[in-house]
Amino acid sequence: MYKHILVAVGTRADSITLEAAIRLARQTGARITALHVVDPVPPYAGVDTYDFSVTLEAFDAYGRAVAERCVAAIHQAGCEGDARTIVLPMCGSTMGRAIAEQAREMGADLLVIGNRKQTLWSLFRENLYKELLRYTDAPVLVATDALPAASGLALALRPRYAQTIDA
Repeated sequence: MYKHILVAVGTRADSITLEAAIRLARQTGARITALHVVDPVPPYAGVDTYDFSVTLEAFDAYGRAVAERCVAAIHQAGCEGDARTIVLPMCGSTMGRAIAEQAREMGADLLVIGNRKQTLWSLFRENLYKELLRYTDAPVLVATDALPAASGLALALRPRYAQTIDA
């Protein structure tokens, strides 16, 4: 069914997206690549006295930690895979476009993303799902934590690929 799953991982240690990708990889024998995308432009980017090199160093260190955590989880689950961190250019790209480009380069045939909680700041953030649909033809699985993980039904596909996956 799937041969290579690209999972976009964020900063949470209890990543439902990584768990969803691992479940699917176990079922299909697919390889997993965990991708952590760093947006280097903080919301306070206009501050003249801000030292961006400190922020970029912190992002780099944290990105390595996220990648190490993901690789450990993938291998502990008995799956084949790796992890990488990329940094968005300062302008001209979005997270959705960067994830789609990475998926195309590595030949991923399924993309797994998380379902962000809606907040007031959501008005200023890109809609990752819509961006991915704009730049990729691969199916996009949105892993949600709406159902308890222990139930085995913690995955739900968006309407374009509507079905529930039992783990």
